[in-house]
Amino acid sequence: MTMTYTPAEVFAPGEYLRDELHERGWTVTEFAEIIGRPVQAVSEILNGKKEITTETSLALSEALGTSPALWLNLQTNYRLFEQRTRTSTPDVMTPVARRARLRSLVPLAEIRARGWLPDTDDLDIVEEAVRRFLDVDSLDERPRFALAARRANTTEPITLEQTAWLAHVRTVAAARTVPTFDRTKLASLSLELPRALRAGPSKLTELQPRLAECGVILVVAEGLRVGKLDGAVTFLGDGRPVIGLTTRGDRFDGLLFTLLHECAHLVLGHISPDVPAIVDDDLMETQSDPNEVAANDQASAWLFPGGFEIGSTTLPAIVATAEHYQVHPSVVLGRVQRDKQNWKLHRPHVPKVRALLAEQGVLA
Repeated sequence: MTMTYTPAEVFAPGEYLRDELHERGWTVTEFAEIIGRPVQAVSEILNGKKEITTETSLALSEALGTSPALWLNLQTNYRLFEQRTRTSTPDVMTPVARRARLRSLVPLAEIRARGWLPDTDDLDIVEEAVRRFLDVDSLDERPRFALAARRANTTEPITLEQTAWLAHVRTVAAARTVPTFDRTKLASLSLELPRALRAGPSKLTELQPRLAECGVILVVAEGLRVGKLDGAVTFLGDGRPVIGLTTRGDRFDGLLFTLLHECAHLVLGHISPDVPAIVDDDLMETQSDPNEVAANDQASAWLFPGGFEIGSTTLPAIVATAEHYQVHPSVVLGRVQRDKQNWKLHRPHVPKVRALLAEQGVLA
């Protein structure tokens, strides 16, 4: 924590000047003559009625053997002290400090624009809304779920944008009701989903009710700017598991794989009510964390039971392989693109999902 020390009192520059004259045994009249200023002007500086200008600081420095900056700094510090004394109360944050604190907690402007927080200038209302949004007792606390790592076994905290997105997901999820979580049922559904979604994005509306039957709340919400996030899995305070998905990449296969990846975290027991959250930055990148690798492997096993095999990367081969696994062709294409590290291969044949989800009212 950064500590800021504020002096109990700051003296006017004239007090210091008076001490300098006293040490030298100079009268006000003598000093006024030395620096070429009227006696009244020097008297006003000594009594704090006149400020020291840049020109005066040069004259004082030449007469007293100091630097001009010394006198300008004394004047500036005194003015700041007076301003703070007039506009603030001890132990009470100023509006500027309160707004700065809010921005250090959440990307305020963006989440206001999303409608996640009330659009008002009343700081009391905004602070209370942010406190509830982050589920903390005080704005001096860090949200418990935000203490989670981006990867299950690292200590790197998630970003403000990721924290705010996850807070929104949790807020939406808190209003939904689901039965007790059934891990076995979720594992069976995860194997079935790729076949159930064989027709493509048109069936995405079935995801939320199907997962709810397993005791899992699914929330799909666009990630925040620079959030760089595919999805997350978390538990609410009452123990209900929540899966959050973004539409990053705007790909049907990517959304499906991310969903299965998060389901795998739950099925494999990587997260529990005692673990705040697992947030996945980019599931298309090579993973090194054992839990992330395991979740990727399990998601792939649900997509391609028995292991993935394909003869060539032509469109007919991709369609035939999709028929073999009974999945949408874009799922096979996404796997081929990842294996070949060529995300442009047949890219026009990958269905988009963002506009459809918004039209269907799925985006939260």
